[in-house]
Amino acid sequence: GGHPDPIQIIQPVAGLVRPDQLPGAKRMANRLAGIFIPVATPFAASDESFDPAALVHNLGQWEQTDVAGYMVLGTNGEFQSLDDDEARLVVQAAADHKGDKTLIVGAGRESTRQTIRFIETLAPWYDRIDYISVLTPNYFAKLIDARALLGFYTEIADACPLPVLAYVAPGYANGVTIPAATLARLADHPNIHGIKDTSPAMLVDYLTAVGGREDFEVLAGSLNNIMTCLALGGRGGVVSAANYLPQECARLIELYDSVPTEQAMRYYRLLRRVASSGGGKQGVASLKAAMNARGYRAGVPRRPLLPISPASDAELRAALEAGLPVLHDFGQ
Repeated sequence: GGHPDPIQIIQPVAGLVRPDQLPGAKRMANRLAGIFIPVATPFAASDESFDPAALVHNLGQWEQTDVAGYMVLGTNGEFQSLDDDEARLVVQAAADHKGDKTLIVGAGRESTRQTIRFIETLAPWYDRIDYISVLTPNYFAKLIDARALLGFYTEIADACPLPVLAYVAPGYANGVTIPAATLARLADHPNIHGIKDTSPAMLVDYLTAVGGREDFEVLAGSLNNIMTCLALGGRGGVVSAANYLPQECARLIELYDSVPTEQAMRYYRLLRRVASSGGGKQGVASLKAAMNARGYRAGVPRRPLLPISPASDAELRAALEAGLPVLHDFGQ
């Protein structure tokens, strides 16, 4: 593709100061608070090609909501189904149309070297990317132990000109998680700013290990664990339902910060009910169907993933139609 040769851009980009060289470097304060959309990558129904115009349309809709930002090229972005040239087209569209929202870009690859090389090719957009998110390597899961992970994240953070977030998603990554003690060491790195955690089991350990730090944020990786995260001092999450319920998800954080916890919990239970009717069952296929039902342009998943059946689609639309008014009337 037309990206610059990586070798030429290992030198720092002119005029770009590494975030960890700025005074008060890691007090990134509010850039990681709130709801982030793990952006679905739209593929055209005709040939499954990436549809940049559809992504731009979706970003335009989301920009009018109170979500804090976007994470592209994550699990919901079907990043494993894209080649690197396509991945850069996704980054380009997101960088050009992110408005004033925070932009997180997924860049994890199976080897340290591949990951660093891919990050280097993102140089044209460094000025508009806020964080690089790196999934745990996982193909050789049994060998990805504490020592391997410490080396992996340390070397990437040393080489990366942008702030780095670790990304733990054992359900998709062969069961790999970062041990809490290892995370505590990684949190001391001047260029590692946080972790997105989708695991059911690790969140409490992570918040115990690094919670309360000014310079490191633990983000919930799903609607299932976001209330635990908030209760233990976390400030937000990356929530797949925000692809099609952006304002409804953003409102959860707003309520949590402003009303008694019991009332926020009631809203949360309603939100989860509506979200699971529109999402959950068939992963990214259901997610895209829910987005299409709500006026976003998500297209289809890439094979071998298949779209949901017309019957499931009708059921999903009916459930959203029934559930949304209840959510919108909450507290009115």
